[in-house]
Amino acid sequence: MNLKAIAALSSLLALTAPVACTSQSKSNPTPAESGDTQKVAAPVQVDAKVGENQAHIVLRFDAPATDVQVNISGVDGLKVTSVPTPVTGSFTEDSVSEFDVSFTPGAGRSLLVVTVTGVFRGTHLSKVSSFNVGTPTAEQQKAAGTTVTGDDGQPIKVLPSADAE
Repeated sequence: MNLKAIAALSSLLALTAPVACTSQSKSNPTPAESGDTQKVAAPVQVDAKVGENQAHIVLRFDAPATDVQVNISGVDGLKVTSVPTPVTGSFTEDSVSEFDVSFTPGAGRSLLVVTVTGVFRGTHLSKVSSFNVGTPTAEQQKAAGTTVTGDDGQPIKVLPSADAE
């Protein structure tokens, strides 16, 4: 082979390398590309009818579940006075579990938190739901930070960092 043939062959190989390295298959879109920004959560619906010192909780299981544990807690001063883990066990698809929770609310608005964990179709998943209790105080109503609108039209709360003054 002469030098011209080697140079021509090298050039052809260089031109075909990008074609050989590309794939016809499409990659999986990221959540932002697909528009799906929802986190993966346990397939269970959590509803609550909240009163002054008590709530009636209804769980609806959208898939079979084993090793289920439901934990009840409070945020912003709410104290759970009933059993903090009122439900454990296994459930079939479309099962419903109902129970009452007693609590002492915090000052102003506080939150009742219901956490459901378990194994759903072979995968350990959880879901956390929170429910407002009470009316916000004047201090709680003061909005820290600034609200701006994102490119998708959704409001975004911009909060100051601990270092910003």
